Amino acid sequence: MILLGSAASTAAEPDQKRKTSRSPQSIVSSSSQKLLATREVLIERMKASRDSLKNSLPLYEEKLAQRNSEYETSLRLYEENLIALSEVENNHRALTESHLELERIRELIAEDDKALSLAEDAARENWARLAGLPLGAYDETATLIRYNGAAKWSLAMVAKIAKFYRMTFGHPLPISAMGQSSIHDRLGLDHRESLDVAVRPDSEEGRRLMLYLRAAGIPFLAFRGQVPSMSTGAHIHVGKPSPRIIQVKQKVNAPRRVR
Repeated sequence: MILLGSAASTAAEPDQKRKTSRSPQSIVSSSSQKLLATREVLIERMKASRDSLKNSLPLYEEKLAQRNSEYETSLRLYEENLIALSEVENNHRALTESHLELERIRELIAEDDKALSLAEDAARENWARLAGLPLGAYDETATLIRYNGAAKWSLAMVAKIAKFYRMTFGHPLPISAMGQSSIHDRLGLDHRESLDVAVRPDSEEGRRLMLYLRAAGIPFLAFRGQVPSMSTGAHIHVGKPSPRIIQVKQKVNAPRRVR
């Protein structure tokens, strides 16, 4: 009995290890998600800090103007022998401090603007990466998942996707935007031929939806979180990547070549 128990315990060990162990890919994916989430939080905090500093700027400018007026007044009074030199020096010291405070606020705003600009540059790199993906290719990063399907996509195919989703998960397809929306207007994106589904790409529903789209050859772009100038949060964008509205207008208004 002891031998049998020991053998059974030994045989069970690989199964337990298989259940508890995680693949290197899942560990890397989890680390990437944490890094992405941390970066998003930092960007939002930076924006809030920058906006708060900009809102306080008029107060610092007003304070500097007041200190400058007080200093000028003290100079005239000193010249008329109405106050002591120490009072002029105190006002000059206060003026210098206010000037330094204002310059520091402007420096902080400039630093935040530069950091946020770098985030925008990263977004532009993402757009360039998307534009270069060959037909039928799949690409995945810590931020984006892209499949450039060869199927001829249109919003008429939404009913087919919705049917699959309901049959698979037992509830309606969580559509957050079908066609153009106010959010896409604000982001400057032409979303007229696209569908947004409010599911996280790395969730069970998100993974199965993406598998279905790939099997059907339907192009999609999955955002794992907020991406500056591209996405306000995690979702799956069905269809080709939305071009910039300004690019669409330039293409429409471009002069035609005369043959």
